[in-house]
Amino acid sequence: MKRMMSNEIVSSNKTKKDGLGWMVWLRGWVNVLQEILLQRIMASHLHNPFPLPPLNNLTCIVTGSTSGIGSETARQLAEAGAHVVMAVRNIKAAHELIQQWQTKYYCSGKRLPLNIQAMELDLLSLNSVIRFSNAWNARLSPLHVLINNAGMFSMGGSLLITILYLL
Repeated sequence: MKRMMSNEIVSSNKTKKDGLGWMVWLRGWVNVLQEILLQRIMASHLHNPFPLPPLNNLTCIVTGSTSGIGSETARQLAEAGAHVVMAVRNIKAAHELIQQWQTKYYCSGKRLPLNIQAMELDLLSLNSVIRFSNAWNARLSPLHVLINNAGMFSMGGSLLITILYLL
């Protein structure tokens, strides 16, 4: 017999199971299935897109903003009044997007243009990151929000991690 700190006596030949019980697992799976099946119904009352508060005087950098969620994020931040810098590999595509957004925004009755611009940044190239960082630091303006949306997935390839360090 062994004496524990909680003054319980535990038999030395019994082993204690350190794991989740079947009820906990079942409850977890029910919660996962509920989230999967009912997510759209539970969020149906939310506005689409969700309106942002005024973001005047904020500077935001959004990487990978020429397509997908990065594009929508950059557009919505700009429409909320933020100064948005699209850090992208393809400057031409970014300028085309900016022109489309400006036209659509102006036609919707807004008279002020969106405060958005594009800068070249390829996160797979350390030289490009250094050029971008130097160009940004030369502005001497603050950065309030960095949304690093760009990503890379390479099966079987070496992992390349680039750290964007802005002072």
